[in-house]
Amino acid sequence: MTEDNQREQAQKLLKKYLNGECNPDEERMVSEWFFSLDEEPAVPAMEKEAALARAKNVLMHKFEGEINKVKPKSNVFTLKRIAIAASVLFALTTTFLLLHQKQKSTVPQLAAITADTSGMFKNDILPGERFAKLSNERGETQLLGKETQPENVKPDLFKGNLTLEVPAAGTYSVVLSDGTTVWLNAASKLEYPDQFVGDERRVKLVGEAFFQVAKDASRPFRIEVEKSVIEVLGTSFNVNAYQKEISTSLVEGKVKIMSQGHEAYLSPGNEAIISVDKIRVQPADIQKNTAWQRGEFLLDGSSFEEIINQISRWYNVDFVNAESISLDNRFNGTLSRESRLSEVLKILSYTTNRKFEIDGRRIVIH
Repeated sequence: MTEDNQREQAQKLLKKYLNGECNPDEERMVSEWFFSLDEEPAVPAMEKEAALARAKNVLMHKFEGEINKVKPKSNVFTLKRIAIAASVLFALTTTFLLLHQKQKSTVPQLAAITADTSGMFKNDILPGERFAKLSNERGETQLLGKETQPENVKPDLFKGNLTLEVPAAGTYSVVLSDGTTVWLNAASKLEYPDQFVGDERRVKLVGEAFFQVAKDASRPFRIEVEKSVIEVLGTSFNVNAYQKEISTSLVEGKVKIMSQGHEAYLSPGNEAIISVDKIRVQPADIQKNTAWQRGEFLLDGSSFEEIINQISRWYNVDFVNAESISLDNRFNGTLSRESRLSEVLKILSYTTNRKFEIDGRRIVIH
């Protein structure tokens, strides 16, 4: 999008904001222009609303004040009104664009598009990296990058129920108040309290995570996943809830699975597959199911569908014409998640005897 197009969109949005016509998402966008939460101290929600209200009043008074300076003299008045309105709006949208661009520049571009050095592709894509967004119930947010240490998270601000979101091409680990460590895979979300109270420790997961639960015999650790609950006392296990079927792979300890009236217990080396109406327990490929947490794609027996889903999440790309390769074909091998996308596709091209083209964030299969 060109700068002129960006400016035009910003002008339209600012007009709507000044006229009170923005929907909640548009108001949030204007708010983000004012506040860059990853660079400045997090601003409490009430203070942000008050600041935006004051800014709106100032802008309206400036807008009206400039126009009222012009005395009505036939068409000259109309032309001057338009000219002043345009100049004020142009100045304001320029400021908003600068603020918006400044904020965007501080958020790392995960799995960034880069030049291809092999000459085989139009471009290449770097691997994902450590990144997440932490937010509280009031909407205050802090961005957590690979350099962010736990002590840098503002403890006075992030109290109560918290949400840790990891986008596509991201991964992050967090230590909960009881000492439990959770590693989140790309496109995942964890909801948890800053302090566990009562006779249980309860969190909610979307996506995939590896848990190393601190032992506490008096307080079971429970994970809500869709309509299921996974209960443990102290153990290590992986939960994959990307698809309709949820899988839990147990590394050590003991796990109880509860889902819509069904129950099952896991012993180390097994996994539970939770579907709509049943829980199926079977031997698990622990090395394969936890490979992402070690920084690997372990493809032993993986279908092509499983492989492209992993690649899509880690490199934030979309595959085109994937159906031309049988999604049930099985593949073997190990790839590093630190690899550039081109390196991964070269191996897939060799094993499938097909050509993979990188076009921006689209992977076209020929």
